[in-house]
Amino acid sequence: MNKVLADMHVPSAVRRWGARLGLAIVVAIAIGYLPAQMVKRDPMAAKLDDQLAKLHGNADALAAHNAALVHEIHALENEVEAIEDRARTELGMVYPEEIVVRIQHVEATPP
Repeated sequence: MNKVLADMHVPSAVRRWGARLGLAIVVAIAIGYLPAQMVKRDPMAAKLDDQLAKLHGNADALAAHNAALVHEIHALENEVEAIEDRARTELGMVYPEEIVVRIQHVEATPP
């Protein structure tokens, strides 16, 4: 039995390095699973995230506006009704036999 105990002896350097490695693994796992709420976030990063979200919103709005303009250009190039509507609303043009009646809206003022 004495022989078996002597064969199972682990040098102290191996035990020390094994303990250090084990501790390093535990610390790495603890850091990896730390909740995001516990980590203090940089206020500048939050500010930049807000700016980025606003810019994405602006880019989406501009893309929608550009799509509407492309559709309008296509309509003005190919549809007579669109050209006529634009001439009537923006230039005030009418056909020779039409009668134009302009109505002014007067707001009522309380006495």
